[in-house]
Amino acid sequence: MNRAGRRPAWLPLVAALLVTAGFVALGVWQLQRAAEKRALIEMIEQGTAAPAVPLPATRAGLARGEYHRVRARGHFLVERQFLLDNQILDGRVGFDVLTPLALADGRTVLVDRGWIGAGPGREPVGPVGPDDAGPLEVTGRIWLPESGLAIGAALAPSQAGTWPRLTTRVDFAALSGALGQPLVHAVVRAQGDAPWVLQPRPLKPEFGPARHYGYAVQWFALALTVVVVTVTLQYRRRTRSDA
Repeated sequence: MNRAGRRPAWLPLVAALLVTAGFVALGVWQLQRAAEKRALIEMIEQGTAAPAVPLPATRAGLARGEYHRVRARGHFLVERQFLLDNQILDGRVGFDVLTPLALADGRTVLVDRGWIGAGPGREPVGPVGPDDAGPLEVTGRIWLPESGLAIGAALAPSQAGTWPRLTTRVDFAALSGALGQPLVHAVVRAQGDAPWVLQPRPLKPEFGPARHYGYAVQWFALALTVVVVTVTLQYRRRTRSDA
């Protein structure tokens, strides 16, 4: 065979090294996800045990109190509500209803009143409400929505002037602009049995750290398999070359 047409001996080793490194990186990432999931569950459990306190007045206070129970008193802006799209509950697609609550101190905070199912035309399957604007007291958990991968506008321009407004994510700048007033950079996820509370979605993640640990083991096992196969093939190659 023409030596120029042979594959370089080092090429399979480099390919195996890259694949192994990729599998190891994925395993490490799953371990990190497990740690994040465990920390989140612990934070939620700690917030459950703590008594409800007034809604913090600063962003730093909101960040420290994430998932803790708070209370706020005001009246709902029932004519200016948002529907957070693509929220899943028990395998069904629907919306979280975000209702602005005007507080006595002049601030306005979004209250996640719970989940409502979506119809075939992406409309709520029932009345959004609430029937009573208040004044009333809201008790719930502080939620700091993650922006995630922001693709496109949070609010469709074609819906301007129509309420409730459909939104793909909690973009406080966009929602404040549509509302015409600034918003507290946090959401209160309502709890309790008040008639205006809809079906709540659980705060705890559906899958715990164990699933991520399982994925990590699979990735590390694949990395080990690549190493074993590569070493075996290299050994056989050298044996044939020495024969």
